[in-house]
Amino acid sequence: MIDVTAIDRLLKGLHGFYLRNNEYDEGDLLFYRINYKLIDSFGITQDEAEKFHLNYHDRNPRRISKGYCHTCNKITSIIPIIYGVSEQDISTLKVAEDDKRLIIRYLDEVKEGNKLAMFGCKICTSPLPKYGTI
Repeated sequence: MIDVTAIDRLLKGLHGFYLRNNEYDEGDLLFYRINYKLIDSFGITQDEAEKFHLNYHDRNPRRISKGYCHTCNKITSIIPIIYGVSEQDISTLKVAEDDKRLIIRYLDEVKEGNKLAMFGCKICTSPLPKYGTI
């Protein structure tokens, strides 16, 4: 007999653990990692683990590639920031930037000791260093 209460408790704990750095981004890798922990902990099948996990997300919707922007004061999609675009790639990447799929920044921002955000806000394009720096 499967202890549904224990599974729910573990799901809540695993989400808290894995999403502690960004509660707004449960991508596929985390989704499957949580499923594997359920399989390992309860000896259930992969299909059963996915069913329990999807039921959990019926009550707690899954967010993917999201973060909080302090400029917009909203939860927003995060998009990558590309530093130092070559002349031959600029036209292609400019189209992607206009579609708000990425942000282009320039090499003059890259200085030793200067932490640069890897992602930015899709709404206002502000850098979001909380979600990763280089």
